[in-house]
Amino acid sequence: MNSSNERQEISLIIVTHRDIFQWVNQIKGLKEQYQERSAVAWLSPDDMKTLNIEDGDKIKIRNALGTIVVQAKLYSSCPRGFAFMPVGHYSSRLVEYDPGKARLPGFKRIEVSAEATEEEITPIPELQ
Repeated sequence: MNSSNERQEISLIIVTHRDIFQWVNQIKGLKEQYQERSAVAWLSPDDMKTLNIEDGDKIKIRNALGTIVVQAKLYSSCPRGFAFMPVGHYSSRLVEYDPGKARLPGFKRIEVSAEATEEEITPIPELQ
């Protein structure tokens, strides 16, 4: 995290995607590698600047359904206000499912707030 102690909270919309390498690690039971590929949010340069973080710093992401800590990664093609995360234990903690609103869970539009943190990445057993 950059040297400034100012913590800024921003609103993001998480869009999930599939990651074949993450999936292979899960199938093979490679827990550390699975977590490394799953506990990540890809952010725009503008959002990283607003959060006062650098590539590889940790962020706390939360909504009414849960809170997770993941690694923030820079993705220059990510639009401001969005984050990309692989489908998995981490993103699923934040997914709303209301059969009255939609037939499927809301994996493609997860509204959250995010802030920089020094906390450790959320262990997978806490998500299960």
